[in-house]
Amino acid sequence: MAFRQVATAVALLALASMARAQPNIVLILADDMSWVGTSVLMDPDRPDSKSDYHWTPALERLAREGMRFTDAYAPHPNCSPTRLAIQTGKSPSQLNMSDIINRNTGPFYEGLPMVPPRHIDHIPHEEITIAELLKEHRPGYRTAHFGKWHLGGGGPGRHGYDEHSGTTSNREGASPAPDPKRTVSVTTRALDFLRHSKTAGDPFFLQVSYYAVHLGVHAFDATVREFEARPQGQRHKHPGHAAMTHELDRGVGRLLAEIDRLQLAESSYVIFTSDNGSYLDAGTDRVSSNAPLRGQKASTWEGGIRVPLVVRGPGIEAGSVSRVPATGTDLFSTIAEMARVQAELPPTIEGSSLLRLLRNGGEGTLARRFESLVWHFPHYQTQKGTTPMSSIRVGDWKLVKFYETGQCQLFDLGKDIGESTDLSAEEPKITERLDKQLASYLEEVEAPMARRRE
Repeated sequence: MAFRQVATAVALLALASMARAQPNIVLILADDMSWVGTSVLMDPDRPDSKSDYHWTPALERLAREGMRFTDAYAPHPNCSPTRLAIQTGKSPSQLNMSDIINRNTGPFYEGLPMVPPRHIDHIPHEEITIAELLKEHRPGYRTAHFGKWHLGGGGPGRHGYDEHSGTTSNREGASPAPDPKRTVSVTTRALDFLRHSKTAGDPFFLQVSYYAVHLGVHAFDATVREFEARPQGQRHKHPGHAAMTHELDRGVGRLLAEIDRLQLAESSYVIFTSDNGSYLDAGTDRVSSNAPLRGQKASTWEGGIRVPLVVRGPGIEAGSVSRVPATGTDLFSTIAEMARVQAELPPTIEGSSLLRLLRNGGEGTLARRFESLVWHFPHYQTQKGTTPMSSIRVGDWKLVKFYETGQCQLFDLGKDIGESTDLSAEEPKITERLDKQLASYLEEVEAPMARRRE
């Protein structure tokens, strides 16, 4: 009997220890960061999968110590819909947020061949966010969201976050000196949260949403001068944009250093990604480049949706690479599994946990609700040359559909990452199959659609 009592006590102590050792999760979200916007080689087989000018040593460190995803995507080519998908694990199409909030009128709707759909202007209160999921099923977790929210709905505090920056949007990121893009202050608040959580002994979920590298370009003069003195690249050559990128990276470096100092590295996951691809121009000034990818943000070309994704944490092999296509919609399920949430997730969740890939050297398959990945933008961005369009990816095949004409183009991303050779005429059966699969998906999730002007 005594032995059984001792064994029971040991088991209870082990369970208590496991409860105290719940992993921490830090999600770092950049704004408009290109797949090739950092000095991290996102695909080891492609020398052009990193910037030829920008320098991001903290992100290089994160990649050395964690896993890179070569084929990672934002859920949408614009920011608010992606942020909603990350928070809920559901696609923007399912949730009827097909463009950024508070943009349902204006020049993008007037005098054009098609009428874009009206979409929601805030995160629905009935949706369960990552923070709310943790609060319900892992109540010991502290939660925080610092930086850009851009989802309305009363701000992060109404959606499960204990500490936050309020109902922020692009406006707050327009700040020049003394705190360009608020990168320093956003990072400092995150560092304070890390320290307080460590002191309290509580596990935490922290989202740090930087305003960089969204336009306008703001950086410290000293950093700009540093990049003015560096040799420019062929694709990237804007000193201000490079400086702004470097200062975001400096913020990431401060976070990693504090995680080390607090001895939290072995128990913490760190995730870095972006809300969409980069822009190309600011007026007549070429600011950025997504080459070798085609297109830019606000389009469903690869340049608008393919983004960096790097994850470090317990059980993840240092320097590993995954070629399995992943999307920001997967982060909800991933973080739920990282935090050991035992509850079954709603069947309407579209993402799949990436943890099985992270713990298996990047190899494996994902069981999502839908086989395909779909990006839907039934709107105009005339200054970027975008008309209503959608894309679907199945395996290496990607179909792009244009709603003004009904035309479809087909690409083999395994051989043509730049989407330069349309194979729709050569592969009519694949084109037809993907077109039907795209239409079926949009119908099933009741996606908002553009309609022809009467």
